[in-house]
Amino acid sequence: MEKLALVVFDVAGTTAKDEGLVVEAFERAISAQGVVYSIGELRAKIDYVRATMGQRKIDVFMHLYNDDVVRATQAHDDFVSSYIQLIHEGRLEEFDGISDLFASLRADGILVAITTGFPREILNAIIGALEWRERIDISVAASEVEQGRPAPDMINRCIEIAEKSLNIVIRADQVCVVGDTESDIKSAVAAGARYHIGVTTGEHSKEQLEEAGATHVLAAATFIRTIF
Repeated sequence: MEKLALVVFDVAGTTAKDEGLVVEAFERAISAQGVVYSIGELRAKIDYVRATMGQRKIDVFMHLYNDDVVRATQAHDDFVSSYIQLIHEGRLEEFDGISDLFASLRADGILVAITTGFPREILNAIIGALEWRERIDISVAASEVEQGRPAPDMINRCIEIAEKSLNIVIRADQVCVVGDTESDIKSAVAAGARYHIGVTTGEHSKEQLEEAGATHVLAAATFIRTIF
């Protein structure tokens, strides 16, 4: 079996501590719409946001607003602004040891990529705030591919970027994907990655990650070095 060439990490809940920021930004976005929901209605929307963690956020808002493009787009824009503001307030941190993990992988000749259900504006803010620009090789946002998770498009895009920039060929079985949600794992399965590693530092449980197809479930992303 050939050595791994690429590890693709999710961001919020996997490499960066979310600490409820997605839900908080969502609540701010909903509030900005000026519509008053009952406690039950709001709870149902938040439950859906939690269940779809990892998926492209505009897709989530399209579902919540019954495919009303205007309302969904405005709510999504408000969500993006709110999340970026939370980042600027210093509310986002990386999990302990993540930068060291990135360095360890790259020292072994393994490329490091990050992907996210967030659009590029949020991803750039995260990379800047966590000082990851020089610590990763590739980043892909859900806004840059045709389909968000659980489709494999972002993983495939990472492979494509790596192949073009380094003039190499990377097979799917040389790829490891690490994430905290069912959507992360399902996208890894769809991409044919060698490892679909779930971590329980985010929204979904060990049982949910295993049901989605995880080859391994770990307590934190930093433990992936125990596997390879």
